[in-house]
Order: sequence, then C-alpha cells, then structure tokens
Amino acid sequence: MRATRPTLAAAALGSLLLATACTTQFGPPQAAGPGPVGLETFDSCDDLLAHLKAEAAERVTAWGLDGWAGWPMPFAVEDSAGGAETTAAGGADGSSHSGTNNQVEGVDEADVVKTNGEVIVTSVSGRVRVVDVATAEVLATVDVPGLEEGSAELLLDGDRLVVLATQWYGYGPHGTGSERTSIVRVDLADPADPQVVGTTRVEGTYSSARLIDGTVRLVLTSAPAGLVFSYPEDGSMAAEADALEANRRVVEESTIDDWLPHRQPVDAAGTGGTPELLLDCTAIGTPSEVSGFSTVSVVTLPVDGDATPSSAAGVLAAGGTVYASTERVVVATSPWWSWASDGGSDASTSHTDLHTFDISDPDATRYVASGRVDGWLLDQFSIDEADGVVRVATTLTPPSSGDPTSSSLVILREDGDDLAEVGRVDGLGLTEQIYAVRYLGPDLAAVVTFRQTDPLYLLDTSDPAHPVAVGELKIPGYSAYLHPLGDDLLLGVGQDATDDGRTTGLQVSLFDVSDVTAPERVGQLGWPDTGSAAEWDHRAFLLWDGRVYLPAETYDWDAEDLDAKGPRVGLVTVDVADGTITEGPRVDTTGQGDPWAGGVIRVLVAGEDLWAVGWTDLFRFDLTTLEGGPVAVL
Repeated sequence: MRATRPTLAAAALGSLLLATACTTQFGPPQAAGPGPVGLETFDSCDDLLAHLKAEAAERVTAWGLDGWAGWPMPFAVEDSAGGAETTAAGGADGSSHSGTNNQVEGVDEADVVKTNGEVIVTSVSGRVRVVDVATAEVLATVDVPGLEEGSAELLLDGDRLVVLATQWYGYGPHGTGSERTSIVRVDLADPADPQVVGTTRVEGTYSSARLIDGTVRLVLTSAPAGLVFSYPEDGSMAAEADALEANRRVVEESTIDDWLPHRQPVDAAGTGGTPELLLDCTAIGTPSEVSGFSTVSVVTLPVDGDATPSSAAGVLAAGGTVYASTERVVVATSPWWSWASDGGSDASTSHTDLHTFDISDPDATRYVASGRVDGWLLDQFSIDEADGVVRVATTLTPPSSGDPTSSSLVILREDGDDLAEVGRVDGLGLTEQIYAVRYLGPDLAAVVTFRQTDPLYLLDTSDPAHPVAVGELKIPGYSAYLHPLGDDLLLGVGQDATDDGRTTGLQVSLFDVSDVTAPERVGQLGWPDTGSAAEWDHRAFLLWDGRVYLPAETYDWDAEDLDAKGPRVGLVTVDVADGTITEGPRVDTTGQGDPWAGGVIRVLVAGEDLWAVGWTDLFRFDLTTLEGGPVAVL
C-alpha cells in the first residue's frame, strides 16, 4: 500500500520515547484460555528464591533461559508502554497554559515536554533544557549523566521537576547491554539555576509514569541482571551439553540479588552508594502460570522528596502496557510465550495477563488482583478501571485453522486476588483488528477496527455482566485516536482510505454519538499523503480554545525530484465550533536544508503563544495569527 505510513522520523520518535504511553504488544500465539490467573506471594526472600530456582531449572537451556516462542535467549525480551473522561483539552478552564493530553482526568502522564506557564522544560536532543516563557531564552540545562546516549521523560508539579531517564551502561555477557533508569529530582524555584535535589538509579527499563496529587507512580521492567549464562563454544553436542550444565549451575548457585532489581542513591558528584533491593520480597507476586523472570515494578515516589522511592510492589512478568486511574494502576503483561497443540493441530491463541495495584494511599503501592483475557492489547487506551471493574478491549490472534481475526470487549471485576470475568462482547470487526479505543464514561465504550473500512462500534457497558454492542458505523479509513468533545461528539484522528483499504492521508472525523444506536459522521477533513504523530501518540494532540493542533508530515509521492517528495513538516489545525469542524491555517516549520530538523513532535500553549517542540528546535507562534518561527535550539 502507498503511504501514509509512520516515517523514519516517527520511528525515531518511538525509539526516543521508549514507546512509553502507547505500546502495541505483538507476539506469537499462546495456548491458554481466559480466566482468573491468581498471584502467589511469598513470606520471605528464601521462599521467592526457591520458587525462581525451581521454575528456571525446568526452562534453562544451553543458551540461557528460553525466550519468545521457545527461541533461546539470555532472558525474556521486554515490551513496555495509562477510563475515565479525558481532560487537558485546554483553554476552557481559564488556565494560561496547556497540559499534557492525558487519558484520565487528574492523572498526569510523563512526557518529553512540560510547562507550568512560566518555564517550558524539554528532554529532546539528549538534554534537559529549561526555557523562559517570557523571553524564549534557554535559561539552563539540567545535568543528567548519560542522557545524551539515552532518553528521558518529565513530570512537573509547580517548580518540582522529576526526570526519568533510561540509559545504557556498557555491555554484559554475549554483547547484551545493561539498562538503568535514573530518577532525578530537580528544584526549579530559580529556573536559571536548577538544583538537583536527589538522584536514584534503578536496574531496569522505564515503561511509564504518572503524577497524581503530588505522588509519582513509576512502572519499570527489570530483567535478572546478575545471571551470567554460557553459550556453546562450537556447534558440537558436547559443547551444548557443557553449556547446559554450566547454566544449570548458574541457576542453582544464584542468590536473590541475581534475580531482583536494585536501587542505588547517587550523590552530587555522581558517586553511587550501596545498592539495595528495590522491592521487598514479600511485595512481589508471580502468576500461577510462569510469565517470565523479569520483574514489573510499580514504584511510589513523593514528588517533593529526594528521588528516594517510598514503596514498591511488583509481579514476575515480561513487559507491560500501563494504565492508571486515581485509584489503580493496571499493568498488562505478555506471558511467557509458548506454542501448544490442540488435537494434533498447531492452532493456538495469544493471551494477556492483567494485574491491578491499589494506589489510593499516596505513600504506598499494594498488589490487588490478576486476571487473563484472550488476545493482545493495542495500547493503554484499551484498558479502563473504576471501582474495581476493569474493561479491556482485545484483538484475538487467529488460530492457524483459518478462523478470522476478531476483537472483544471483556469486563472483569476484582474478586479477592482474582480479576474474574463478568461479561463480554465478542465478534467485533471480523477479519479486522483494533485501531483505537476510548471509554466515554462508565456506561459507554467506542472501539474502532479496520482492514478495509472503519467500523466504529459503540458498546453499552452499563450492566457489566451483559455488555452489548448497540451501534455501528462503517466508513472508509479509520481513526487511530479518539477524543471526546462533550457528551455527544467524538473526534477521530487517523487515515482516510480507498474502498480496498489503501490509506491515502491524514483525516479528522467528527462523530455524533448522541444516539448510541445510530452514530453518524457529521464532519470530515483530509490532508492527502500526510501523517501525524497524534495517530500513534495521544500526547502529540492539543485541543485549545476550540482549535485542534496536530503535528504533520506531508510527502509528494508523485514528485519526480527526490528532494521535492518531502517531507513538508509543521502543523495542521482544525477549528471545532457548534458541532462542526473546519480546516484552520497550516503552520510550516520545514527546516532550511534539513527538513527533518523542523519536524514537530509536541504542541503546547504558554502565555499568549503557541509553542511547538521539534527534534532540535523550539518554535513560538502568535496564538492568534500563528506567525512566528524557531526561537531556541534544544
């Protein structure tokens, strides 16, 4: 199919942001059905270690611990990525600056740019910069060691800044790198002279973070850092046997420190203190079916502290997608991949485990329950939680018998330590997969599936035991991001397409959902051969004072001159008023000689101006006329 597909810039952005808020989990099918998972906890580190050794002894090979689909790897590969009603649309509450386009009201999501209206803080180009809103001057650079070779996201509460940076530290056995997450607390009381209040290094990969009423909830995934496995020295069976025996000894002689993540305080000079376990062994659970030997940790951190976690809870699992409400963190984890046969065939089905953590206490994190659903999740918008009820939309991997792909909405309820299924709707989008999900309050969900046309499904979830699809609308193309506009209107950002499913360019659709049994598209705008970062990262979307701002890249695929093909980068705008949408002015930020330098990844409002964050530049535009240009190098 001809583009508009994610460009090289989009791929680089995904790498930069570590796929933090919206990570798709693909993988080989898993032979298991839905149902309660249950999580075993342990009374001591000795009990946990005995469990780890016993499970690993059954799975260790001459190449270490089996990974995806039985392929031997040192450890499982991680894949990382938080309804209620949305906020952060901007402008209506009289605030003078915009915030991150968060999924859930009152739950601020970490991002590469934050503002408090007086300063803008960015974490692009391998640096954390503090920019004065009044003068557009770069006031300071926050020193985060190793950031130039990694990436970071930010949380800002007044003048209290938290930098969450992932870095690579050298290379371990067999050429594998070692990832660390640095938590850096910065005081911006004097933005020209930021003061690092404290730094903590943690073993593991940063997944996502939320800020709720002054408390940070950080989710990260840590592979066992202390296990050094052998590989066969040559292709002989004797070398394979020797390596297997050596790896069995590694497991048998391992200690709890080899398996679990550690944290380490770092002083102002960059010197690390004595490492200690990040989690208490009694705060870690393991699913009834082995889901890997990595640890997914939910860490609690006071935003006004010194970067020292106050508590943590975890689960032994491989990777995860993160959703958070004000009361719960839900982590969806990929189980330990395996293949199984049914009746002699190779038919199999993937599944996803869901783990809920209680975060209602600002000083603690407590594991609550686990459950399982068939299929895989698109991203964090696939999940919603309220009052112990979890709604999740999944796409079922088709078995090899030839049955078509379809999607489901499953409702689960916390019952002790089980997330037990109470209701479901199946058969959504036969032969298609989910492209967008939005929960429009406790009683209504919107699900978009796509292959050739875009069915927008509306599902009534008012009775959790009997959810039902009540409305459906089929149109060409699809929406990849859905944004509620009050009770009756829904904005979709995605791609237009031909009748045979070939995408043709960015489109914005306005849906009237006042009659849930008969949704209508009442407005449509399109930009041929164009894509937007908002299609795969909701934080790139800005709605402010009745106008939508979308980063955009356009290519002239028919141009004969390679340079003329593009990209043309900048912003497209959409005006929303009185139940209609109209195209607003376009802002061009294409760089001279290097068009990629002008690419926009985030848009925000601060003061009287519109600001656009690019790969290397910060742009400022008059909010009324949209006149302006680059003002600072980031």
